[in-house]
Amino acid sequence: MKNKLIIGLFITGLILFGWMNLFYLPEKENLQAEEMLRQLDPETHDFSKVLVYENLYMGNNSNNAHLFQSLPLQNYLNGFEQDPDRFLLIVNYKDLSDVSPRQVQQSVIYNTTAAFVLIKNLEQIELRLPNENFLVNRSNVESVLGNLDELLDPPLFEKEVQQRLKTEEIEDWLDQYIQVSKEG
Repeated sequence: MKNKLIIGLFITGLILFGWMNLFYLPEKENLQAEEMLRQLDPETHDFSKVLVYENLYMGNNSNNAHLFQSLPLQNYLNGFEQDPDRFLLIVNYKDLSDVSPRQVQQSVIYNTTAAFVLIKNLEQIELRLPNENFLVNRSNVESVLGNLDELLDPPLFEKEVQQRLKTEEIEDWLDQYIQVSKEG
């Protein structure tokens, strides 16, 4: 009787183990992969996941790095620099040739807006891409979006930034945000 119980438990364990490996774990991995893809796109990025990087001061290099490692274009990062005298954060990116120009432009708007919302004393962000640089000033972002502290509310951020990225002319928005320089 005791041996039958042990054999039954062993067989049940094998069945559960097989079920988990065949159905549960692959589904969980698929969901995680889908979530990662959503986080790479400015139209679907979950802003609430970066709220942990809210900081009063831009001098926290680790915080800034983690923030940009959690935003769209994260897999193209190529280092950071800070100029505390000018309250400037410089974010370097490597080759973006496999990213559409529209998604790059959306990411410039999304990432800089998120950084200004979360890092309170940050005044300028320079995004250095292989073929162009974008210099964005806090005052330009505020003139477009108003009080940035209100955008700490994820539904409001989604409405004011993400929804507009889907519908508005990106070039016009960029013109209001940035100064562009072609590298040459």
